[in-house]
Amino acid sequence: MRIRTILVVALLCVTLCVVAPGQQAAVTVAPTPVSGLNFAFDAPHGQLTASGYTVKATPNASSSTTQVSETIDVALTIKLVTKFPKHAVFPCAALVIGGEIDVANFTLAGGLETVSGQATVSASDPSMATCSLSIPFEWTFQTDPQATEGLVIAYAAAGVTPEGVTVRATVQVAGFHDIHAGTTVKNDFTVTL
Repeated sequence: MRIRTILVVALLCVTLCVVAPGQQAAVTVAPTPVSGLNFAFDAPHGQLTASGYTVKATPNASSSTTQVSETIDVALTIKLVTKFPKHAVFPCAALVIGGEIDVANFTLAGGLETVSGQATVSASDPSMATCSLSIPFEWTFQTDPQATEGLVIAYAAAGVTPEGVTVRATVQVAGFHDIHAGTTVKNDFTVTL
C-alpha cells in the first residue's frame, strides 16, 4: 500500500503541480496531463472543478464497505504582488476528491467535495489576503484491496475586477493525503497573485 501511495504522489506531482495564471480569462484551466486529474477554476464564479477520473462500477454486494467522515480545513494566505485595480475581489476555493483510488486507471469510489469563498484583504497590510474554507464530508464506498485509500486536495485563488475579468489566478494541488476518519485536518497554504 505504501508503494501505491508513493506512486500516486509522484504521478500527481509530475502532472498536476502547476500554476495556471490567467490574463483576462473567465476560466483558468490547469494543463491536461496524459492521464489523471485535471482542475479548472472559474474565478468570477468561485467554482473549482475536477475531471479526468472515472467513477468505479459498484462491485458485488458481498464486498465490504467503508464509511469515512472527516473535515478538511484550508487556510490560504495570499500574497498580492500584482497591481490589481481598485475594488478587485479575491475569490478562493478548495476541492477534495478521494476514497478508494485505483491509480492504474484512475477510477474512484468515494466522493468529490468543493467549497468556495472570498478572501479578505488585510487592513494593516494590503499586500496580504486570507481565505478560510472548511469541507466536511462523509463517504461510503466498497473496499477494494487493489486501490489506495486517500484523498487529493486542490485549492485556487484569483484577483477579479468589479466587471468580472480575471486579472490573475492560480490553481494548485497539495498532493495525496491519508484519510483521518472522524477528525478535522488543518491545511495551511500560501499562494502568490
